[in-house]
Amino acid sequence: MRGPMRSIVIPKNGPPSVFVERDLEERRLKPQDVRIQVEAAGVNFADLMGRVGLYPDAPALPYAPGYEVAGTVVEAGERGGQALPVGTRVMATTRFWGYADRVRVPHHWAVAIPDDLSFPTAAAVPVNYLTAYLALIHCGGAQAGQRVLVHGGAGGVGLAVLNLARTLDIELYATAGSDEKCGRLESMGVTRAFNYRTDDYAAATRETLGGRGYHLILDPLGPESFQKGMTLLEPLGRIVCYGFSTLVTGPKRKLWHAVKKLLRAHKVNPITLMNENKGIHGLNLAHLFTERELHSWGMGQLRDRLVSGDIQPVLDTTFPLTAEGAADAHQYLHDRKNFGKVVLVRDA
Repeated sequence: MRGPMRSIVIPKNGPPSVFVERDLEERRLKPQDVRIQVEAAGVNFADLMGRVGLYPDAPALPYAPGYEVAGTVVEAGERGGQALPVGTRVMATTRFWGYADRVRVPHHWAVAIPDDLSFPTAAAVPVNYLTAYLALIHCGGAQAGQRVLVHGGAGGVGLAVLNLARTLDIELYATAGSDEKCGRLESMGVTRAFNYRTDDYAAATRETLGGRGYHLILDPLGPESFQKGMTLLEPLGRIVCYGFSTLVTGPKRKLWHAVKKLLRAHKVNPITLMNENKGIHGLNLAHLFTERELHSWGMGQLRDRLVSGDIQPVLDTTFPLTAEGAADAHQYLHDRKNFGKVVLVRDA
């Protein structure tokens, strides 16, 4: 079964136009592995950060980005085949290499999906919903009646948080990049959405909440919003940080020395946290992939909630699973045009 596979790779760091298609030799299956024919691959900000050279865990160039896929098992190792036989439709997380015809993953990174679930919808789930669940519930401990702010409410994770929040009876607030997006979020159940391009959301928060703060802030943006968020927390409030998307404000890499200077300027003193009764939690989903039981349990939970209708991903648009399609998808995210998930689809 092994042979050349078509991959959409980053040959050098740069703008979206750097993507090229190359045939790469497939890696040999281990006993616990399955090989998936990729029908759809989710696009995430981590992919953009890797492309511009700001993702420290990225493989050596050239490599194919991609943290989540949906497709069909076409080959399996001994243990992998016992869990997911050849022909099984699956959604899976990947540690890069998702922008390709086929990808190899340990079987516990994948979960079977029903025939009536489309591949693009399935590919929109793993990264966003695992992140949202862990940030909102597991790390954040959101409870009924609490006020929660999620930055980037119109993105994949933000909308996943909104989806999950409906069952928790929390008071959800959000930031988004346009009045249109804010209006859509409020029509979907967000108590108040702030346009971060035109409004000072910190000042608007204080006015809206009458001087009160948030019990939980979910922050994928980076140091500047993190610092501001610390001033908006209630006593015993907490921030969960899971990204640095503001470091990728355009299609090219920011000067690295400027990034390091920015990060050094925002340090947290533990004595200050104690005195102010505030907490911080970091979340890097990719660094949890080796936690086999947690990962397998989380994927199973998402599949079951999809089947029951408890979670309903918002799919913004799809692009072809080609170098040109990947470039267009990345540019679309750079321009903050999306409301929901962007997915690359085979033969789109």
